[in-house]
Amino acid sequence: MLVVKVTKVNGSRCLNLEGELDMETLAMVEQAAEARDGECQLIINLAGVLFIDSTGLRGLLTIQRRWLAKGGAVYLINPSLEVAEVFRLVGLEELLQGTRAEIVKAGED
Repeated sequence: MLVVKVTKVNGSRCLNLEGELDMETLAMVEQAAEARDGECQLIINLAGVLFIDSTGLRGLLTIQRRWLAKGGAVYLINPSLEVAEVFRLVGLEELLQGTRAEIVKAGED
């Protein structure tokens, strides 16, 4: 199950996600993330995401590509340690902004 709460601030939309981001819940995120006129940034807050699978990762990449193609930007912020570790394992930690990715990397030293 996933809850998507949408807020708007200064021309940016923020999706606050809580729950699991997977094949069953991705459509909700994709729908909430559709670019609209006048919006230049999409912020996806991953703080409440407890689980993400490959479908969820692929979906976030697709959302990012769509926004970039329209001249916008997507920021993935505040992942839990578990979600940050998944991003690290697949080599996508550089996509995380304002994150705990550094903590995961530091844990390897």
